[in-house]
Amino acid sequence: MTSVIKEAATVVLVRQEESGPEVFMLERPARGIFPELHVFPGGKVDTEDESIASQYGQVFERTRWGIGCPTKFAVTVIRECFEEAGVLFVEAESCGSDAVGVIDGQRESLLSSDQTFAELLNNGNLKLDFSNLFYFSHWITPARAPARFNTRFFVACIPEQQSASHHISETESGAWVSPSTALENYSAGKWQMIWPTLTTLRMISGYASVERLIKDVEVGRHRIPITPSMHAQGMQYFELS
Repeated sequence: MTSVIKEAATVVLVRQEESGPEVFMLERPARGIFPELHVFPGGKVDTEDESIASQYGQVFERTRWGIGCPTKFAVTVIRECFEEAGVLFVEAESCGSDAVGVIDGQRESLLSSDQTFAELLNNGNLKLDFSNLFYFSHWITPARAPARFNTRFFVACIPEQQSASHHISETESGAWVSPSTALENYSAGKWQMIWPTLTTLRMISGYASVERLIKDVEVGRHRIPITPSMHAQGMQYFELS
């Protein structure tokens, strides 16, 4: 057990299919603190994320429904989504007419440390796009866990003309899946997932469309009552800041 709590951010990347919403999920490698878990794209906040966030001001200091969330978490989730899923949330006008062409190849240079995320943005004159990123929930890993994270969850539709894919240096696999199928895989013992992921999937599985999901998240209507047992698992109460 450890008392050190690291800040992190996660994004539930969604798309609309005929059968309903699908989410992009990754399988972690068989190493590290949480091996072989199926997760959403995400990772730890770093100092560069905080520096980038300072350039954008208080974009996410308060969410649309009043909950506090420092902008650095939104920057982290955009960077991690690009590293782990190959999807980059930047303003279309900063890319010109060929957003995919601008993005293509930049992921490799970032993962190989040829350039930092800040350098990638500056060299390409790219501006982060927070408009389709919506604050979802807040989790803090319980003290009994082998590692502790203070994690903000977001939900976002995948941008048009972009596609999601895992990277072999980051994860074992990646796939679009319906929330119900992901939950079935867990119940059948095919996938390993932790409580925040399971709770998020259960929240989303009740929606027939991405549009309805996003509208509810935007105003905070997606929230479910947090019981003492859920709080013990790490879900934080929705306190106004």
